[in-house]
Amino acid sequence: MELSDIYFRFDQPRPHQDALMLDIGNAIEQGKHILCHAPLGMGKTDAALGPALSYALKHHKTVFFLTPKISQHDIAVQVVNGLAKKFKLNVRAVDLVGKKYMCSDPVLSQAEFDGFYEVCSKRVRREQCAFYANFPGFDKKARDSAKAYLDATLSKYGVVWSHHQLRDYAVNFRLGKDELPLCAYELSVQVARECNVVIADYYHLLAPSIGEVMLKKLAKKLEDAIVIVDEAHNLPERVRKLMSCSLTTFALRKAEEELFKLNQEGLREKLKALEKAVKAIARASLSLERHEALVSKDKLLDPLKGEIDDFEALATELREQGVEYMEATNKSSSYLVQLANFVERWPGNLEGHVRIVKRMNNGEDYSLSMKALDPALVSRGIFDQVHSAVLMSGTLLPLEMYADTLGLPRERTVMKEYKSPFPLENRLHLVVPTVSTKYTSRNFEEYQKIAKEIAKVVNVVPGNSVAFFPSYQVLDSVYPFLAPLVSREIIRQNGRMTSSELSNLLTRFRNAGSAFGAVLLAVAGGSVAEGLDFPGNQLLGAVIVGIPLAEMSLEVQCLIDYFDEKFARGWHYGYLYPAITKAIQASGRVIRSPTDEGIVVFLDKRYTWDNYRNCFPKGFAPIVTEEPEKYIKTFWEKD
Repeated sequence: MELSDIYFRFDQPRPHQDALMLDIGNAIEQGKHILCHAPLGMGKTDAALGPALSYALKHHKTVFFLTPKISQHDIAVQVVNGLAKKFKLNVRAVDLVGKKYMCSDPVLSQAEFDGFYEVCSKRVRREQCAFYANFPGFDKKARDSAKAYLDATLSKYGVVWSHHQLRDYAVNFRLGKDELPLCAYELSVQVARECNVVIADYYHLLAPSIGEVMLKKLAKKLEDAIVIVDEAHNLPERVRKLMSCSLTTFALRKAEEELFKLNQEGLREKLKALEKAVKAIARASLSLERHEALVSKDKLLDPLKGEIDDFEALATELREQGVEYMEATNKSSSYLVQLANFVERWPGNLEGHVRIVKRMNNGEDYSLSMKALDPALVSRGIFDQVHSAVLMSGTLLPLEMYADTLGLPRERTVMKEYKSPFPLENRLHLVVPTVSTKYTSRNFEEYQKIAKEIAKVVNVVPGNSVAFFPSYQVLDSVYPFLAPLVSREIIRQNGRMTSSELSNLLTRFRNAGSAFGAVLLAVAGGSVAEGLDFPGNQLLGAVIVGIPLAEMSLEVQCLIDYFDEKFARGWHYGYLYPAITKAIQASGRVIRSPTDEGIVVFLDKRYTWDNYRNCFPKGFAPIVTEEPEKYIKTFWEKD
C-alpha cells in the first residue's frame, strides 16, 4: 500500500505519522496484525482509520474501532466524518454504546449495570417495555421514514450516527401523526447492520458472553472485520476482569436481607448455607499469618450437596428475585443479581483461572473469587478469525508481552515502536537514584529522604507539578515530611474521593497553574495518571515516586507463576512490565502537545537497573543525577 492509496483528512502527515500509516496499511493489506507503540502526538486514530477505511471500502470489510471509554469515541467520529467529507466517501458509521446508556426509561436507566440488564431483560420478555414493544412493529413504512430522517441528519452533521442522535430520535420517533417511541439500543443495532464502521467498547467483541451475540445482531462476521484497539495497553487486564468474578460474605448477608423483604425463606436458607460454606472454607484455609489461600472448586460444592445441587437453577432464581426486589423497592441495584453471576460460573471447569479465598476488613468477612490469569483464552479466538487487527497505544512496551499475553501468533504479527513527534528540546527526563520505595527500604528515614527529593524538584518548577506515588500508603507516609518543605499549596488525592470531589480537586489544581502554582499528590495507575489532559501551563512537571508495582498478592503470584510456565517470563509479564507501563502513563501527563514544555523525574534507584531502564521508550534518554534542581533550573532558563 502506498501513501497515495490511503485516505487522510489533513494536507500533510505529522512527523513519523506517515510511517505509522504505511505500516498499518501494509499489515491490513497482508491480513496481519500490528502492534504499535506510538507516543502521544502521532495522530494514531487518523493513522489507523485512514488505511483501515481505505482497504475496507474496496474489499467489503467492516472496521471495528474499539475503545475502553465512551469519551474516547469522539475522536474516531471526527476522523470518519472528516474523511467522508474530504473524499466524498460512501460510508456509514455508528457510535455504539451499551444498552444502559441508550435507555430512555427515566427510572430504569438509573439502575446499576447488573441490575439494569436483568430488569430490562425481564421487561422485554413480559412485553412490559413500551420502547421495545414498538420495535417489532417497526414495519417497512416506519423504517423508510426513519431512514429518510437519519439520512437527512447525516447529510447535515456527517456520516456517523452518534448514540446521542439515535437516542433522541428513537424516543421522539413519530409515524405520521402517531407517536412511536422506540428502543434506541435496538435502533442503533439495526443501523449498525448497514455500517462500514462501528465505534464501540472493548466488551462488544471481547466479553465472553457478549461478543458472539453482538456479531449475530449486527449480521457481521469476524473474518470480514478489521479491528482497531485503541489504548491497547488496557486490553489484557480488561479481558481478565471480564473473565473473573467474586462474592463476599457481606454481599451474601445483604442478599439474604433482600430475600427476607421478599418473604423468600426457602431461597434465603440456601444463601445461609452458602455463607456458612464460604466461612468454613476460610477458617480451614486461613490463619493469623495467612490472609488468603488457593482453594478448589469442590471445596464449595461438596459441603452444599443436598442443599444446593443445581447452581445454574439457583442463579436463575437469584436473578429473578433480584429483579423483583429492585422493582418492589425502586432500588437501582440488587445483591441478589450480583451474586447470581458468581453462582452460575463457580461450578465451571475454567482453564487459566485460580480460585482464592481471602480475609477482608477486620476478619469478620471473607471473599471467594475466580480470577482469570490468561486473557488469550478469549482474545486469541477473536484475533485468529479477524481479517486484521491494529493494537495501538502510547505505552505498549514491550511489544512482545502484548503479543504473547493476548495470543497473537508471531508469524502473523508485526511489532513496531515509533519515536515521539514532539520536539526533544521541550522536555527533560531525569532519574534520581538516591532513594527507593522498595518494600524492604520503607521506613521513616526513607520517607523523609523521599520528601526532600520531591521538594528539590517541585520548588524549582515555575508552576504546577504533580507527584505520582506507587500507593496511597506511600503517599500518606511521605506527606507529613513533605508539607513543611514545599513553598506552595499541596493538593492531595485520596482513595475515597467521589467523582465530583475529584473533579473539584482537579479544577482547583488547574486554576493554580495560572497563579503561583500548586503540587498535586496522586497515585500512579489511578484516574489522574491516565486519560487526563493538562494543557498549557496547567502542568509543568511530574515526579514519579518509586516503581508502581502491584501489591504482591496471591493473585499476582499466581499470574507470575502462570506466565513463567507459559512464556518463561513470569516476573516480567506479571509484575515488572505492568508497573513500568503505569509509570510511563503517569509521565505522559506533562507533554500533551507540540508546544508543551515540561520535566519528568523518575525518583528511585531501581530506574537505573537494566530491567527497568530497558522499558523506557525510544528517545526518553533520561539523565541520571543526584542534583535534579540544577538541570531543572537550566531547562526553564534556556529561553
